[in-house]
Amino acid sequence: MTDIATSSPPDRPASSLRRIFFGPQGLRAGWSLLIFLLVVELPSALAGLALQRSGAVPEHPTWTPGLILTWEVLSLVFVLVAIALMGWIEGRTFATYGFPLREAFGRRFWMGSLWGILSISAVVGMMALAGGYSVSGLAIHGGEAVKGAILWALATLMVGLYEENYFRGYSLFTLSRGMGFWGGAVLLSVVFGADHYFFKPRETWMDLLSVTLIGLFFCFTVRRTGNIWWAIGWHFTYNFGSLFVFGGPNTGNEGKPVPGHLLASTFHGPDWLTGGPMGPEASVFIFPVIAILFWAFNRLYPEARFGLRGVQYP
Repeated sequence: MTDIATSSPPDRPASSLRRIFFGPQGLRAGWSLLIFLLVVELPSALAGLALQRSGAVPEHPTWTPGLILTWEVLSLVFVLVAIALMGWIEGRTFATYGFPLREAFGRRFWMGSLWGILSISAVVGMMALAGGYSVSGLAIHGGEAVKGAILWALATLMVGLYEENYFRGYSLFTLSRGMGFWGGAVLLSVVFGADHYFFKPRETWMDLLSVTLIGLFFCFTVRRTGNIWWAIGWHFTYNFGSLFVFGGPNTGNEGKPVPGHLLASTFHGPDWLTGGPMGPEASVFIFPVIAILFWAFNRLYPEARFGLRGVQYP
C-alpha cells in the first residue's frame, strides 16, 4: 500500500474569525477605538458617580479653577493610561498618536497659544465694536488677579491636554487607519460638537456649528503639523481668554461667567451677537474668525505632515 502524505486542512473558521479582528496593520481600527473608549469612559463614569455620591462634587457645580483642574487632570490620566495600553497592544508610541513628549510645550505649543488668544480677542473685539461688550475696569486686583490667572491657566491647559489627546490624538490616528484622515476628522468633529450640544444645557445650533468647525480646524492643524501640540496651545489660551480674561459665560456654568474673572465686563444685546449663555464661541463673530484661521493656517503651514512610516491610510 502506498503512503499518502496528508496535511491538516486550514482552520478556516479560526482564520475567518481572526480577519474580523486583525488586518494588515494588526488590530483593526474599529476594535482599537472601542477598547480605547471603554478604558477611558468606564473609569471616568465610575469616578464621576463616586464624586457625586460622596458629595465632593454637586450635581450642578459652579465652575472654579480647582474643580476644573481636578476633573481634567483625572480625565487626562484616564486618557493617557488608555493611550499607553493601546500603544502596548499595537506596538506604537505616544508620538505615533500625535503626542510626542519630546515636543512638550515647544514652539508649536506656543505658536498655537498665540493664535488662540488672538482668536478670542478678535471675537470679543468685534463684539465690542458692534455694541455687544463693554468693560468698566478690573473685577479683581493684585495678588488675587495673579492667583486667579495662574489657577485658570492651569485649569484651561488641562482642558486642552485632555480634549486634544481624546479627540485629535489617538482617536484621529485610529479612525484615519480605518476610514482615511478626512473621514475620521469630519466624524470626530461632529462628535465633538454633539458632545457640547447634547451634554450641556441651553445649547443651540450656533454653538453646535461653531464647536464642530473648531474641531475640524484642530484636525487640520494636526494634518499640517503632524501632532496635537499646536491645537493644545490654541485650545488652552482661547478658553483662558474667554473664561478668565473676558469673563464670558458658559452653559456648563449655568450660563454665567466664572467667579474671579479678570475684567469687570458686561455683555449686551441678542444671543446671536454675544453668544448668550454659551459665551463668545456661539457669537456670530466666531465664524469669520474660523474662516480666517483656516485660510491663514493653510498659507503658513502648506505641507501635510500627518502620519508615520509603516502606517497606511486609505
